[in-house]
Amino acid sequence: GGRTRLARRRQCYPLTTTAVLPLAEEDTALIYVQNAAGSVFGGDRLSVDIRLDEGAELCLSTPAATRLQGDVLSVQTTRISVARNGFLESVPDMIIPHAGACHHQITRLAMERDASAILLDSMAPGRVARGERHDYALVLLRLVVTCEGRDILIDGARFCPAEADPALAGALGEEGYVGTLFALSAQVDSVALAADIAASLDGTQGAFGGAAPLASGYGVVARFLAADAPALRAASHRAWDAARRRMRNRPAPVLRK
Repeated sequence: GGRTRLARRRQCYPLTTTAVLPLAEEDTALIYVQNAAGSVFGGDRLSVDIRLDEGAELCLSTPAATRLQGDVLSVQTTRISVARNGFLESVPDMIIPHAGACHHQITRLAMERDASAILLDSMAPGRVARGERHDYALVLLRLVVTCEGRDILIDGARFCPAEADPALAGALGEEGYVGTLFALSAQVDSVALAADIAASLDGTQGAFGGAAPLASGYGVVARFLAADAPALRAASHRAWDAARRRMRNRPAPVLRK
């Protein structure tokens, strides 16, 4: 038990992290990852490595949306390990790809026995206020999760408007704003957790989605679409809140942005 602390940190431009910020009435450490350049630019190769020791609790977020700029490929790779009884929450703000952007995001999570995690990703169709809607070249999102060295989840999403219009029915449709949440734990009732998250999404105005247990038995996946950025943020927070209440018996905090 006890409050989680930051034991070691190494960082270089453009990615930096804040000091540990407290969450009210919790031992969880809150840390924001910030991009001092203001955007991810074409040609960037960004790497984030995180290790949670036994029993550590970390909530990782960003202070604002992540903007993708430039027509040259950018890559961000994140590697996370969570030891026994550790709890990771990765809840960044949405990705906003600018016109022509080409980006790969690869996340690898290694969990030990009795570790748990909540992972959220969300994306806008572009700078809609500027008339950009699916004008990016490519956004690829890939997630690989292992537990005790065994694959329990491999997930990927590839958005390439030149090959297939994301606005088609059966893809993102007219909504265009998309989110995915994974709630990962071998100790949780996956059926009940999926029902909680689905109910939270049903009550979100301007958004719709669903949740289902993972075939591996290690938790739940939820996917949702929203009509605009406020609805996407609301759906993301409600899904996170439902997962957190079931997994930790605590509500999701409202993070400072």
